Amino acid sequence: MTLIASLDVGSNTFRMLIAEIREDRIIEVYTGRRITRMGDGVNETGSLQERNMEDSLAALGEFSSILAEHHVEQVRAVATSALREASNAGVFLRKAFAETGIRIDVITGRQEAKLTLKGLLASFPGSAFKSPNAAFIVDIGGGSTECIVYRDHRVVFMQSLPVGVIKLNARFLRSDPLVQEDISDMDSEILSLLKGLHMKMGNAVTQHTKFIGTAGTFSTLASIDLGLDSYSGERIHLHTIPLERLQEMSRRLISLPLGERKKVTGLEPERADLIIPGLHFTINTMRLFHFPSCTVSEHGILEGVLREVHEKNISETGKS
Repeated sequence: MTLIASLDVGSNTFRMLIAEIREDRIIEVYTGRRITRMGDGVNETGSLQERNMEDSLAALGEFSSILAEHHVEQVRAVATSALREASNAGVFLRKAFAETGIRIDVITGRQEAKLTLKGLLASFPGSAFKSPNAAFIVDIGGGSTECIVYRDHRVVFMQSLPVGVIKLNARFLRSDPLVQEDISDMDSEILSLLKGLHMKMGNAVTQHTKFIGTAGTFSTLASIDLGLDSYSGERIHLHTIPLERLQEMSRRLISLPLGERKKVTGLEPERADLIIPGLHFTINTMRLFHFPSCTVSEHGILEGVLREVHEKNISETGKS
C-alpha cells in the first residue's frame, strides 16, 4: 500500500491526512489536527510570534513522528495566509525543515482555492453542479477566505479575500462579554467586503446555486448544530444548516462570556473566540446572496493536495 500524506499548515489549525488513493477513491489511514494559532498577531505586527512558532513546530514534530510510524512515502505540506504575510516566514520554514524534515510550500490564495475545489468536488456526484445548478464554495480561514463559484465543470468565479477569523477577532472582538457595538462594526466590515465581491461576481450566483462551506468554521458550526460530544467527520460531511438556525446559534453564543462559550457542546475550547467571526461571515454571506441554508463539506484542501500528488505520479509513471 503506497501512502501519501497532505498537510494544511493553516493560520489557526494544522491538519494532516494520510491515505491511499485506489481507483480514484481516497482510503483514509490517519487524520489529525492541532490548533496552533500561528497567525495570531501577524496582521498587527507583520510577523509570527515566538510562542505560536514554538507551538506550530511542536505540532509539526508530532506529525513527523506519525508519518514515520506509517512509513509514508510522499508528503506534501502547503501553507496559507499566515506564512504568505509574515516577514519572518522564512525563519519558520527553515526551522520546520531542520527540526521535523517537513518541507512546506507557501501557496497563493488562488492556488489554495484551486486545491480546495479539487478536494471538495470529488465528494459530490459529477452531475451535482450541471447547469443551471452551481456551487458557491467558501473556505473561511484564519487570515484569508477563499470564494469559488463552480458550474458545468468549470470555475465561473474565484477570489481570495484578505480576511479571516483571526484577523476579525483581533480587530473587533476585544471585550468579554462581547459588546453589540463591536459585533455591528464587524458585520459592517464583513458586509463591505462581501458587497465588493458581489459586484465582481455579477450574475454568477443565482437561485439555483448551492452554498457550500468547507474547513474549520463550517465543521465547527455543524458540530455545534449536531451537538457532537466528539468530532465526527462522517456526521459533519454534507450536514445542512438553515440560516434561521445559524442566527439562533449566533444569539446564543454572543450572550455567553468566553468561559461559558468554551463549554458549548460541539465547540472546541480553542475555537470559542473565533467562532463568532466565522459564524457572522457565514450569516452575512447567506443574507446577501439569499441562501436559505449552508451545506458543510469535510473535504477540501487536504484531499485536493492528495489528488494533485496522485495525478502527478500517474503522469510521471503512467500507472494509476
